[in-house]
Amino acid sequence: MIKAVIFDMDGLLVDSEPAWFRARVALLEQHGKTWTESDQLAMAGTHTDVWVKALYDKLEGQLSREQVLDEIVGRMVGYYEGGEVPILPGADEALAACADRYRVGLASGSPTGLIEACLRGAGWGGFFDALISSDELEHGKPAPDVYLEMMRRMGLDPSTTAVVEDSGAGIRSGKAAGTRVIAVPNPNTDPGPDVLDLADTRIVSLSELTGALVGLG
Repeated sequence: MIKAVIFDMDGLLVDSEPAWFRARVALLEQHGKTWTESDQLAMAGTHTDVWVKALYDKLEGQLSREQVLDEIVGRMVGYYEGGEVPILPGADEALAACADRYRVGLASGSPTGLIEACLRGAGWGGFFDALISSDELEHGKPAPDVYLEMMRRMGLDPSTTAVVEDSGAGIRSGKAAGTRVIAVPNPNTDPGPDVLDLADTRIVSLSELTGALVGLG
């Protein structure tokens, strides 16, 4: 029986991948470099250190890693505050339903400041029992660290915990942590059929989440 649900954020609750792409393209174009859709897909769900290094390498020393981080995070905060990051279909209803029935956590690869900006903008602050950014840990997704640490903090058992993810890195992370995984594929973070097959179940949108959780029970 499922007793707790841990959500990812980017690409699952909010359609933020186009905003991340926009921010990275704009920064690199400013310095005469390019960021492609393939570059973007490779970064889906990864630790901040990973995408910062990728941008830093592309820039070939024009900015420090700290400057890269500050530039991208600053742009993303602006997008959130400006209402430019859409909430994905079913997210409001899924969070409300889960908060009524389960313990609920949020485990994201985004920096803590962006998680907080997202939750403020969407009005979701009251839905979560705990929040964690993989930036707090040595290894981000697809390593299991972020989900293992969330379960440790919340006192959860992996066998009764469901992780809800859109990206390949996130699906692998949840499975490596021993949880049940519900995949909600997003075209911007397409994990591919092989990784999707690792999930315990998959749904088209978060509107189907409550039924999927009952099915896992």
